[in-house]
Amino acid sequence: MIRTVWAYVVILGATLYSGGRAILYYFLWPRHFQRCADRLTGEWASIILWGAGTRLVVRNGGRLGRGRGQILVSNHQSWFDIFALGTALRDRFSFVGKKELSRIPVVGAAWERVGNIAIDRSDQQAAIDSLKRADDLMREGRTIIMFPEGTRSPTGEMGRFKKGAFVMAIKSQVPVLPVAIVGTRRIMEKGSWRMSSGTATVIVGDPIDTTGFTLRDRNRLSRECREAIEGLLNGAGEL
Repeated sequence: MIRTVWAYVVILGATLYSGGRAILYYFLWPRHFQRCADRLTGEWASIILWGAGTRLVVRNGGRLGRGRGQILVSNHQSWFDIFALGTALRDRFSFVGKKELSRIPVVGAAWERVGNIAIDRSDQQAAIDSLKRADDLMREGRTIIMFPEGTRSPTGEMGRFKKGAFVMAIKSQVPVLPVAIVGTRRIMEKGSWRMSSGTATVIVGDPIDTTGFTLRDRNRLSRECREAIEGLLNGAGEL
C-alpha cells in the first residue's frame, strides 16, 4: 500500500512538473513546442517508472524509432506498457488511443496537444481525419504506437487483433515494428489501482516491410505481426 500511495504522489508531481513546463514552452516557444513536448513526455514516463519502483530493460533498442516513420505494435497488459514504451523511445513518438482518453479533464487535452492521436470509432469522418494526421506524422519520421488488441488483457494472453494498425501501415507503406512487453501486468493489473515494484522488459522484433502490400494483405500482415510478438514472448518465457 505504501508503494502505491508513493507512486500516485510521484505521478501527480511528475504530471504537474512536466505538464507545467510544456505549457510554458507552448506559449513562449511555440515553434519548438513539439520537440520539447516529446522530450518532456519521455521524461514524464521515466519519472513514473522510478516512482513505482519499476526497472526498465530494453532488448534490441537500436530498432526503435530513430527518426524513421513506422508503426509500433505491441501486446497490452497494463498502463505501464505506455510508460515503458515512452521511456524506451524518448523522442518522436505518438500513441493512438480511444477518444475517451481525450475527454479526461485537463489531462485529455494535454494528451492530444503533445502529439498523441484520439480516434472516435463512432464517427467515421473523424476517424479518417485522425488516420490522416497519423500518416502526416509518420512522414515526419515519427513512430506511431498502437495496441492492436484495443484494450489491456485481463489474463496476460493476447486478445484478437483489430486491423486498424495494419491498414494504416499498408496505406502509408511504412514498416510495422512488433514489440513484446513482459512484466507490466505484475506491476499493475487491469482493473486494479495497486502497484508493485518489478521489471518491465521491452523486446523489439525485426521490422516488417510493407512495401508493395495492398489492403488485401492486411490479414496476412496482422498474422505475421502476431506470430512475431508471440515468438518474442515465448523467447522471454512469458507464455
